[in-house]
This record gives sequence, structure tokens and C-alpha cells, in this order.
Amino acid sequence: MTQITRIGRRELATLFTMAAFAGCAQRDVQVSYLRSDSYTFTRVDRATIDDIANDTASEVRRFLPALPQRLEITVRPGTDVIEEIGATAAAAPPADVVWTVDPSRPGGVLQTAKTHLRATLFHEFHHLVRDVDSHPPYSIVDTAVTEGMATAFERDFAGAEYPWGQYPKADVEEWARELLALPSDGPIRDWVFGHP
Repeated sequence: MTQITRIGRRELATLFTMAAFAGCAQRDVQVSYLRSDSYTFTRVDRATIDDIANDTASEVRRFLPALPQRLEITVRPGTDVIEEIGATAAAAPPADVVWTVDPSRPGGVLQTAKTHLRATLFHEFHHLVRDVDSHPPYSIVDTAVTEGMATAFERDFAGAEYPWGQYPKADVEEWARELLALPSDGPIRDWVFGHP
């Protein structure tokens, strides 16, 4: 028969502390939260986002081993987001991502995070890996290629099914001709983010 010994308070506290540090040691994504006058992220929001961010970083590393070991994600509330998903993001190589989420959308932050954050991080982590050793895109064609590669990665490896990741074959050649006809300093934001 196994004998159970009593654990003192000090030993119990030490075990809990070791377990807490062991859990933290596995997390390589530092997430910080900005608040606004209209929204402060809840404990549940933060825990959900932290879990998705860390799980996604681990998952992406299998495909992109050059992803920086330590990543920084800043989460902020805002309304200047992609209409279809209620959020947007930007990568800042070598290791930073800013994710903006609209808390006023149906389902709020939690639903948006559960539905879209993983795929968005696939996209942005791809930018971190691809952009860190290359020059930033200077021309509209460079930007289209960079965004296209990140979108294909998000689609093919995260299973994201967004309208901007679907390429109807009938339109691709027309899109390419239109894009190549633009001046290299053409309206990147209008063409990449606002083009129908």
C-alpha cells in the first residue's frame, strides 16, 4: 500500500509556484492589451487570446521554423477593421504583430478571436518570417506578391476561407494585367485593401 505523507504549506506553495513557472516557460508569445475609453479587455478575453496566440505560434513553427522564438502581440480595440471579420492586423518584423478587434461586433471580442485570430496570426507570422530577411515591399507588385503569399499560407495551412483568398481563374489574368499596368508607386492601399 502506498503511503501518503503530509505536505506542509511551504512545500505546497513551492509546488504551485513551480507548476506556474513551468506553464509560463512554454509560452513564447508576449501579449499586451491596450484599452480605450469604450472598451477594456476582460480576463476571459485575455486568457482566450493568450491561448490562441501561443497555440498558433507552436503550430506555425512546424511550417515556418524561422519564426522568431519570442513574439510580441499587441491587442487593441478599434473600429478600423476588415468588414468581413471585425478585426485587422499588421506585422512589424522581426517579431511584432498588432491585432485590432472591434468589440461592438456580434459575439464581441471572444467570438472574433475564436473565429478569426488563428488564421490572422498565420498570415502575420508568415510576414514576419518572409519580410525579416528581405527588403520591405516597395512597389505595388511587391506588396501584392507579399500579401498573396501570406494569404495563400493562411488559406492553405490554417484552412481560412475568406473572399480575398479565393482566386477565380477567369479573373486572374485580368487582375495581373491591371496590377502590372499601375505605376510602381501606385495606390497600394486602395488596390490591395479596397479593390473590389
